[in-house]
Amino acid sequence: MSFYTKLVSGLMFPLHEKLKKHNTVAIKQSLEASQWWPRDKLIAQRNLRLQRFIQKVCEHIPYYRDTFAQLGLTPADIQSPADLTNLPFLDKQTIKDNFEQLKDPLATSLARFNTGGSSGEPLVFMLSNERVSHDVAEKWRATRWWNVDIGDKEIVAWGSPIELGAQDKVRLLRDKLFRSTLIPAFDMNEEKILAFIEHIRATRPAMLFGYPSVFDLIAKTANQHGIDMKNLGIKVAFVTSERLYPYQRENIQTTFGCPVANGYGGRDALHCA
Repeated sequence: MSFYTKLVSGLMFPLHEKLKKHNTVAIKQSLEASQWWPRDKLIAQRNLRLQRFIQKVCEHIPYYRDTFAQLGLTPADIQSPADLTNLPFLDKQTIKDNFEQLKDPLATSLARFNTGGSSGEPLVFMLSNERVSHDVAEKWRATRWWNVDIGDKEIVAWGSPIELGAQDKVRLLRDKLFRSTLIPAFDMNEEKILAFIEHIRATRPAMLFGYPSVFDLIAKTANQHGIDMKNLGIKVAFVTSERLYPYQRENIQTTFGCPVANGYGGRDALHCA
């Protein structure tokens, strides 16, 4: 790990998260400790956290307080994930119809988000600082499995208008300090792809992060033009947001000379696998 990466991951990024009132560092440290626990301890901790969560939900969330009462249930009836089948399924229409009743009146600093709507009507929901902290910590922990830390050079291929529209001066400065470069992954013609290839070669990032289809296309174009993308110091291509097909994994892995990590998550479901 370079001195600059140590400075960013050990000082600059923790300060950044503290200023945003995120508990990211503590959550990441907890995750990196618990990942070595034996299975029975993990299951016991999972059940305990679920019980505490259900207790909190029944105390503060009007929708679930009423739902438990109507079903004749108490928080003590939910001891493990298997017991969650006793509760009604929570679908988009239920959330839409009970939006205010599903909010915790004690929650602060809530931000409004929505899903992309790829499976139908987008789901609108609220995120708290606690939820965002978990999401950032989980991705941070996952990239460290591949020996990549915050502050290492990273190229992000993304096409979400939410992220691309948020590139104001403050965020651009932050990304520059953390050595993260965003390339817009849409309207990709050969000229743009060749420019991305040269940017990757010049940057020599530790990690590629983004859509598997984009990095597969970049890899194919590099191969067609006889451009060598190996030995650039790339430790992992971390792909997400789309299904990763075996031919894409093989092409990306062979072209960039690095393993491919397949991440799964969602705006409403954290970085969860």
